[in-house]
This record gives sequence, C-alpha cells and structure tokens, in this order.
Amino acid sequence: MSCFLWIRCESLDHVVFNTSVKWTDIKVQDFIASLKSSVPSSLVTKETWVEAATQRCKPALSEVEAVAYWHIFLVLSQSLYNQGPSVDRLDVRAIGLLMMCQVFCSQRVRTDQYTMSGEIWPALERASAAPSPRSSPRNGSPRGSSPRVGVGAAGAQTSVQRVKESSTAMLAFVRQHFSIFLEAVCSASSSENATITSEEFDILGHILCGGPSFRQPCARLSEAVPELPQGGSILCRDLKRLVERSLAWNEELYPLVEASTGNQVQTGPVKSVVVSGLAKTTWFQRPEGEDIDILNISHCNDCNIYVTGHVRYCFIAGCHDCTIVLPAVSSVCTLQNCEKITIHCVARCFKMENSIDSSAFVYCLNPPILTGDSRGIKLAPFNALYSGLRRALARANMKLEEEHVDVWAHPVCCTLGTPDETLGGRSGNLDEAPGNTTYHFVHPDNFQPIVLPEDQPQTAVAAARVALVLPQVYDDALKAREDEIRAFQSLVAELGDDTKKRRAHQAIQGHFREWLQASGKSRQLADLAKLAQQESR
Repeated sequence: MSCFLWIRCESLDHVVFNTSVKWTDIKVQDFIASLKSSVPSSLVTKETWVEAATQRCKPALSEVEAVAYWHIFLVLSQSLYNQGPSVDRLDVRAIGLLMMCQVFCSQRVRTDQYTMSGEIWPALERASAAPSPRSSPRNGSPRGSSPRVGVGAAGAQTSVQRVKESSTAMLAFVRQHFSIFLEAVCSASSSENATITSEEFDILGHILCGGPSFRQPCARLSEAVPELPQGGSILCRDLKRLVERSLAWNEELYPLVEASTGNQVQTGPVKSVVVSGLAKTTWFQRPEGEDIDILNISHCNDCNIYVTGHVRYCFIAGCHDCTIVLPAVSSVCTLQNCEKITIHCVARCFKMENSIDSSAFVYCLNPPILTGDSRGIKLAPFNALYSGLRRALARANMKLEEEHVDVWAHPVCCTLGTPDETLGGRSGNLDEAPGNTTYHFVHPDNFQPIVLPEDQPQTAVAAARVALVLPQVYDDALKAREDEIRAFQSLVAELGDDTKKRRAHQAIQGHFREWLQASGKSRQLADLAKLAQQESR
C-alpha cells in the first residue's frame, strides 16, 4: 500500500515568526531540554509555560514572546486536532516540535540572489531571501523585500519558480532536521534500536500530513503509514527511511500558481483557494459563502478582496494598498510583509508580522500578535456589515460576544525595535498621539462601518441590521454619527420647495461623485458591476 507524506504548509505559514532570539538547532535543543526538565507534567498550562520559558529555559524568552508563541501554538493545535477552546493545555513534545520550526525562519534561501533582485516569495517568506528584520533599519520599508517591487525582466523570477525553490528548501529542512523532530517527540530516538509509537508519531502531525494519496489526507498521521499499526510502534531508523522515501510536496493542496483570480483546489475534504498577483481590481468570493480550509492571498496591489464564507487558515503576504474582508477565520489569520493594508477580520487568532502603515479592524478571541518589524499599525474593533455574517460565524463555530469586545485593544506586542516596544511596553493610544511607532487606536470619531456588496437590495437591508459588538466609546460615537445623518435627512425632507430639494440632491450627488473619483471607489463600483454582468450571463 502506497504511503504519501507531505508538509503542512499552513502550519509553517503561521507558527514561524521573528522574535528577539535568533534560533539555531543547538539553541532549540537546549531550550527543549531545559523546558522538559523544568515542568512537572507533559501537559502544560499557559501559566506554567510562561514561567518556564521566561525563567528556567535557556535561552530565555521575554514574557510577551512566550505569550505570543503560546497563543499561536494552542490555536494551531486546537484546529489541527478539532479540539474546542476548552482545551487549554499543550503537550510539551508538541511545543518542542513547533519551536524547532523556528530555525527555518533563520534558514533564508538564496539570500544573495534575492537581496540583489529585491524579490521574495510571499507565501513562504520565512524560507526566502529577505534578511531578518532584526538587522534592518527601523526607517526601512518592507516594500523593498516584497514581490510587489519590480526588478526588471533579466533578474525577475516567476511565482512558480520562487515557490518551487521555497518548497524544495522546506522539504530539505524537514529531511535534514527529521532526527531532531523525532527527538522532540521521543527522547530515546537516538539509540540504535529505539522505537516510536503511533501516539508519538501522531504529534508530528502538527507539521506533517499523510494519506493513501495527496487527495486523501488521514485524520491521524499514523494512519498514513501501513507499517505503523494503531497502538503499535516502529523502529526509528525504519521510520526515517520511510519519511525520506515518501515525503514530497503536495501540489494538489498547495498548487504552483503564476497568478490567480481565486483558483480553488478541492483535495478530498480539503479546499484551498489562492488569490495571487492581482492589481487594481476587485475579487469577490464565488460561490458566495462557501467554506475554505486554506486561503492564501499574495502579492496583490491596490485591490479589494471580499471573502464571504468561513476560512480555517488565512495567510496574506507581500500585498500593498489592499482592502481585505474576512468575516470568519476559525483558526489563524496572518498578515506578513505587507504595507498600507486595511483588513476587516473576525478570527480566533490574528497576527501581523513585518507590516507597516496598515489598519486592522478585528474581533478576536486571543489578543492580536504584532511581531517583527511592524510599525504604524492602526487597531480598531471589527466593523464590517454583511447579511451572511452570522451564517459564516456559525460555520466557524464562533459568534460575536461582549466577553471579547475589547480583546483587540490588548495586543501582544513583541516587535523588534526599541526596548520598550520589544518588551510590549506600549499600551496603545488614539490617532493623534505622537511617538508610538508600533501601534495606536483609531479614534472613535473616525470610526465607521463598512458594508459588503450584496447581490439583492433586501440582503443589503439585512446587512445594515447586523449588530456589531463594539466597546462603549465606539458604539456611542457610531450612534452619534447615525443621529447626525438622521437629523440631516430630516432637514432635507423639511425643505418645502421642490426646486430647493432638487438643488440639494444635485449638490449631494455632485459631492458624492467627486468623493468616489478622488477616493478611487468609482473603479470598485465598476468592478462590481462587471462581476454582476458576468454572473448574469
């Protein structure tokens, strides 16, 4: 019986990020060893992990770094193994495995060539050539290391070439470090006749997946290996040979695309969608409201991207000047190497890395994570009105609750800059507050909702009735603005002369057209009209 093994790209997309520690094989092994010796049980709580990681492990993490790792690791583990939010403990072996993945962040591929060309592969930036933001000047721009920057025909590579090289590098990394991965889950794996049990091998399911074919992933990793019966064991040396022989890149699930307007790939029960290489256009999910397991949005420029259904994992990289709406992300949403992005998102966990001058209107169950060289970030509560919001949230097993109304306002800030930022000392201020280079809050007076385009007028009315969950200060400001609009409408309605009414409406419409043109919204309306015409054919 054939055995197919592949890397969970979605895991490395979200679990690997820059911190103050430049991880190496030896550092991670020392860290794992000191962690295992300092905790009394193989299952640890957040409090136990933070205390051990900051005070007993070598090298030690800062508190905000330990908290950031915890949130990402826990949400990823809950999602991969279909565990509910009530599961609040992590296996030390899984932590060691995911910490080992941090080495890949330092293993940049083809550094010199990419530095000269100014390009990196967006969806797998952590394997590419961009130098670590830890060594970049704070006044630099991530645009210089993103694929949006033109480099000329001679030096430029296609997206397919970049992802091939990155996927090859990822496969090489896992193969070269597989013995260390085994040590993380099975401490006796280095002895000559060491065996690994199916339960221990299943922990590797955090980064590996397998099945009888690339289109049939198994629920448990051990189920993909006929030589490893449930509850049984296999010699580690035999398992290493099997992995060397069977591990490959799953092009069915992680396709090599040049550019895509929403290429959908159905791999058995898993659906992945790639939105890549778009410029000055609007992308709207079709069919509307369908579930997406893996969504990758990469190197798009000046676009409006509307996702209307439940997404399990969303990875956004190398984009510039885009508006992205995600009403329900049940696991992790990561924004990486982006500039001037406005994102409206409901997510269990939200992370921004190496992104600047961007706005995040978010509702999340865990505090947002700001890492790497991120600065000029605006944070605000989720503000998107959409008639299908409740349906999408129900599919994601989420809902908007007062309990988490202000979680977005308490980010875990472990950006790599001045000491107080690295230690998460910034508490966030409103728009006009000077001096905060990492993040600040959108002022309530400048806060307003957005409305997703709807096919039918009745659905647009239903969208307007969707109740947002907002902190009191933002709710009061929004109600005050609504009162102003109603007062203005009453003032216009009281104009007794039809000629005055007509002139008032003409003036309002004229200013509105000017605003549409100046803001670039007229192009978006034209895009939506074109989409509607295409669907009606």
